[in-house]
Amino acid sequence: MLDSNHMWLLVTALGSGVFWLLAYILIIYRGFKDKSYGMPVVALIGNIAWEFIFGVGIESGCPVTWSSCPSSVIQARNFIWLLFDFAILYTVLKFGSQYFTGFLQKFFVPIVLGSIVVAGLLIYSIVQEFWILNSWGVVVNGQVPEFLPLKIQGGSYYTGFGLNAMMSVLFVFMIYRRGNVEGQSVYIALSKWLGSLA
Repeated sequence: MLDSNHMWLLVTALGSGVFWLLAYILIIYRGFKDKSYGMPVVALIGNIAWEFIFGVGIESGCPVTWSSCPSSVIQARNFIWLLFDFAILYTVLKFGSQYFTGFLQKFFVPIVLGSIVVAGLLIYSIVQEFWILNSWGVVVNGQVPEFLPLKIQGGSYYTGFGLNAMMSVLFVFMIYRRGNVEGQSVYIALSKWLGSLA
């Protein structure tokens, strides 16, 4: 049985899952319709890496200290997102090089694919190596340490929040740089916002 705090975690995890999935579907649709891509390349690179780590179970989507956290639901949600991200990746690889010049255009596909690997290693290392303030007062061996590893306190939440914040800024810059809304729509923005709110 889930306590009320963890019930809210389940509800918000499912809410973010539904709205982000809707945003992904709309991004894929607009990408093919406009012969473009709708997610900024750097954001997609981080997204695929993050969803791989927390979707296939390399790391848990729940903090170790939350015993009733619905980790299987969160992992399934992340895995479903990953599958849709592969379709977004296809639109980026198919239509993306036209937005770049020189070296980036010539080696666009290997740069994107290599960057996904690098981002995955970076996110994994952050979760393993960073320590943060023990704001929940978690007891370890009878003591309350001042700092705990990010892995224990929910690495998916901290790294996911950072990626989401970066992605939000990059969406705005992408539209500004292009000077149009290719690959975008107000429905994508609304779905992303509701997913982030959840």
